[in-house]
Amino acid sequence: MKKILSSKKSVWLLLVIAAAICCIYWALLLPSWVSWQEKEFTSDAGIECHLKRKKVTLTDRDGNLLWTNKKELKIQDAFITDIDRNGDEELILLLWKRGRYGNEKPFWVTGDEISYSQHIFIYDISEDGDIDSKWFASDIGRLVTRMKLLERDEAIILTEDRNNDNTLWIWSSFGLKNIDNEVKFAAFGDNIIHKSIYEYAYTNKHGDFSFLYEPFIKEIESADIASIQAETILVDKPSAVSGYPQFGSPIEVGEAIKNAGFDIAVCGNNHALDKGIYGIDVTTSFYKNNDITCIGIQGSSDKAYRPYEIISKNGIRFALFSYTYGTNGMDMSEKYPYAVHYIPKTEKDKEQCVSDIQDAKKEADFIVVYAHWGDEYTKSISDDQREFAYLLCDAGVDVVIGTHPHVLQYVQTLEREDGGETLVYYSLGNFRADQKQDEATRLGGEAYFTIEHTFDGIRIKDYELKEIDAVVQRK
Repeated sequence: MKKILSSKKSVWLLLVIAAAICCIYWALLLPSWVSWQEKEFTSDAGIECHLKRKKVTLTDRDGNLLWTNKKELKIQDAFITDIDRNGDEELILLLWKRGRYGNEKPFWVTGDEISYSQHIFIYDISEDGDIDSKWFASDIGRLVTRMKLLERDEAIILTEDRNNDNTLWIWSSFGLKNIDNEVKFAAFGDNIIHKSIYEYAYTNKHGDFSFLYEPFIKEIESADIASIQAETILVDKPSAVSGYPQFGSPIEVGEAIKNAGFDIAVCGNNHALDKGIYGIDVTTSFYKNNDITCIGIQGSSDKAYRPYEIISKNGIRFALFSYTYGTNGMDMSEKYPYAVHYIPKTEKDKEQCVSDIQDAKKEADFIVVYAHWGDEYTKSISDDQREFAYLLCDAGVDVVIGTHPHVLQYVQTLEREDGGETLVYYSLGNFRADQKQDEATRLGGEAYFTIEHTFDGIRIKDYELKEIDAVVQRK
């Protein structure tokens, strides 16, 4: 009996030893899931990079050897770019090596592991072709399956890990650091400064309009980009201040919009010409001078049509358009052809609109169109709205944000021929106004969507329409 027990113990001991040996053996091997890249390319400075069989070789134009990696480094992928934006190129390597650390270890670490771990190494390339160590990362901390440089900014690295999560890396002083991979976008509807609102501000707030936006400060601040449909034009003369039907909002409203943290003032709307070219000039100058992107209108001094503006955030470039169905019968297009951007009606104008969007797509990663359209106080979608939405969809627009009806309308995604989708918010209703005649006008909406980098391009991660109280509360 004792011999049998002893024999069983020996078997278990051998199994434990065998398992330990297997663990050690597999730890010594490179992971089987790694996709080892092989490629050849020439950098802007004429350095030729050859990556083959986990080895990188750099040569000059004549084929003279400049550098090759040490044998113990196993190269998964390689790039050459000006990562630190100093005018000189750097060699970027995604690689595997034994141990988590390089020569410089944290003071509390005395040894290192024998298993392979993944790293990013960066080398300086001088004008003379000398290659020197610049920055060596310890173990990345995530298992990177793919890595690339952003097409529109090759100083930003994008990595995708085994969980399909994507991370952006940018050079910061002494090494790479993560930056936010997403852009949170918040859009608010019609901002209409009725007479009752500005009289209240003058009488009770010493002309300060900050109270309008205080209930939404957290939401504005939490967004990376926040826009407002600035439906009433700004004026800088007390005599020009007025309410319905031809609005002129005090310049202090603009100050409150700025202080609230809005990034975009959408000004293409039916009240854009309520104060003529004077109002356009005051409005565009104010927003420009306060670093707020103004779209949908152009000042009298503009000599060329600018159908869109470009803004960037977290490595994503946005092209922003703003169109209105009309300007309440007023028209200054003969003297000031670029003053207001109108929704196209003729076939020629539609072709131009599509062409403008195609031009924007060459500059930007993501297209947003603001459309002031539809029928007032109507929750149903008009034929004109539907037609323009499909025109924008076919042109490749990513998001359409509608205003003007003063009531909420539904949200829809339209399928594009390129396999993508166009997200359409048909109407956000009112944002700040004093329209109490109908319960529907008291309810506004905030369009909130998140855009993210993926290895295969920019995409909408999530979206929603948040309901808000649009009635200005006065105490």
